[in-house]
Amino acid sequence: MNSQFIQEASETCFNGCCSSPFTSHSMSEKQEELEFSVITTGTSFLTRETKFTSQESLPRLRTSFYDLITAFPDYLQTNQADHLRSTDYENLSSSSHVFGQQQPLFSYSQFQEISESESDSLFTLSYKQVSSGKELLSFEGESWFQSRMRKRITSFMNLEESEYHMILTQDRSSAFKIVAELYSFKTNPNLLTVYNYEDEAVEEMIKISEKKGIKPESAEFSWPSTEIRSEKLKRRITRSKRRGSKRGLFVFPLQSLVTGASYSYSWMSLAHENDWHVLLDTSALGSKDMETLGLSLFQPDFLICSFTEVLGQDDPSGFGCLFVKKSSSPVLSEEPTNPSNLTVVKAEPSWKWKTEYPEQNDEITPVDHEDHKAASTSGFEIVEIESSSEQDKAMIEFRGLDHADSLGLILISRRSKSLTLWLLRALRTLQHPGYHQTEMPLVKIYGPKTKPSRGPSISFNIFDWQGEKVDPLMVERLAEREKIGLRCAYLHKIRIGNKRRSEEAMSLRLSVVNVRLGGFMTNFEDVFKVWEFVSRFLDADFVEKEKWRKKALEKNK
Repeated sequence: MNSQFIQEASETCFNGCCSSPFTSHSMSEKQEELEFSVITTGTSFLTRETKFTSQESLPRLRTSFYDLITAFPDYLQTNQADHLRSTDYENLSSSSHVFGQQQPLFSYSQFQEISESESDSLFTLSYKQVSSGKELLSFEGESWFQSRMRKRITSFMNLEESEYHMILTQDRSSAFKIVAELYSFKTNPNLLTVYNYEDEAVEEMIKISEKKGIKPESAEFSWPSTEIRSEKLKRRITRSKRRGSKRGLFVFPLQSLVTGASYSYSWMSLAHENDWHVLLDTSALGSKDMETLGLSLFQPDFLICSFTEVLGQDDPSGFGCLFVKKSSSPVLSEEPTNPSNLTVVKAEPSWKWKTEYPEQNDEITPVDHEDHKAASTSGFEIVEIESSSEQDKAMIEFRGLDHADSLGLILISRRSKSLTLWLLRALRTLQHPGYHQTEMPLVKIYGPKTKPSRGPSISFNIFDWQGEKVDPLMVERLAEREKIGLRCAYLHKIRIGNKRRSEEAMSLRLSVVNVRLGGFMTNFEDVFKVWEFVSRFLDADFVEKEKWRKKALEKNK
């Protein structure tokens, strides 16, 4: 890769869309040599066993970007996302909420056009308690906006409206509660989950099933890869059919939201072959991962996802979505243990000057734009619509979904993988100064390392120069102060020891630091900030000061 090409690539990324406070930092002689070496040799410094022992020794942002495109040249083909971020999501440059948020419905620029203040919401949510599965799946009284929203989200999730019901819920956890309350455990008395981390929503489902007399089971995971122990899970899935016993509910994510371990679609196929109902949890998937071939071949009975209103809000509003396959809906027939868990949501636009929507469900057919000119104002696309009343109606644009659609699966996946694999390599270059004869790495990573099929989540822990683990909760608190989205999570169901003789194995529960790079608007500067922040823990004084600060705060409580 010649220097002229890299210069052009740098200008493409850093003119506006990736402006950074780090670019003005002066460079040391060692940093200059590193940048010159990357540019002239076309070799990534992360592949040359380079180690950094202090924050000051890190290459600056520009040099690190050169390194990214040297190691992952495909990243240069994703600059359309950088352009969208600079024009429609400019708030993300000062937000700590870039990482890990759900897919947004609207863009920030649209939010600015419509809302009257930063505290406004673009829609209002009303809550209704239902009493049965039949009422849950009834869409009587659905407004035009609600119908439009349901159709758009169903299409975005690559599902057929003729095959699935869609129900809005307060959040992802509420969707899990609804399934747990209504699922016919009496006739299908098994629950099998596949999570290598503690998940609040799944735990709620487990508690409800236990109240119904079910003994939930879980997959187990290998150490340190955190991947599924396949033989054991296969035995548990096939056991019910071999013994002629009744089926149950198989709750399955395609990726771990914490470690990034990815799982095969074939687990859903195996479960269906053995008469299980399958609930697919998509919370760990990227914006367009639903377009993969696997989902169309292995259609789940239930699917749960969630959306946020606008990316980057300090107090993000959003909701969960529960999709129920119509042919599987009769299984939601049980009496709930707690009726208050059966709460659904209805959404309506909340801006004052909104165009009124009809309450009847008219068939909506946009007129050809070649023959009719559409006007676009303040986030609305005004189009002519054929309906029984023959009135023109306002159609809301879901620009967040539109942007993800325009970028597409290949671009978003390529961008996410490049950033994730680069950060994994970068974290492993951080090492404490030579206090010991052996290497003392700052970071220990759990889960798959450089596996191309891994997801965009990374779990790790930070260790001080004495080898003591730094409390992940403290790391989370310090990161939040710097507007960096690191979170504390807990790995569980990890088996260490003899694989065949479970009595000699130990089940591990481990607190970890987690970062998720799956947002379709995440850019390299976000990733670099994570690396730079973690490198601060190479300074022993930094860690000690924070420990004393924590003790002082606890003492004053």
